[in-house]
Amino acid sequence: MSGGHFNYEESYLDYIADQLEQDIKYNEVPWDNPVKKDDEEYYGFQLEPETIDFLKNATRQLRELRTILREYDLAVSSDTCEKTFQKRVGIKQEKVQ
Repeated sequence: MSGGHFNYEESYLDYIADQLEQDIKYNEVPWDNPVKKDDEEYYGFQLEPETIDFLKNATRQLRELRTILREYDLAVSSDTCEKTFQKRVGIKQEKVQ
């Protein structure tokens, strides 16, 4: 499957989601005592729980949007079709006989 309608830039949404997940994971890490891992230092932002919950939801939405855009890309690039797009993103459900 090739796609390319969005020049594969929809995958950048995964990068953003990964960064948010990292921010959430290391949220409680103080600036004066970073976590050192793989030659990197990770600091937290000490965000409030309500903000963390909101960001967790935003991360999920970004991943869902990336999936939707990828499926749309495949459909309009003739790698799949509109019916497949509708099925995969939940627009239309298959009828059970």
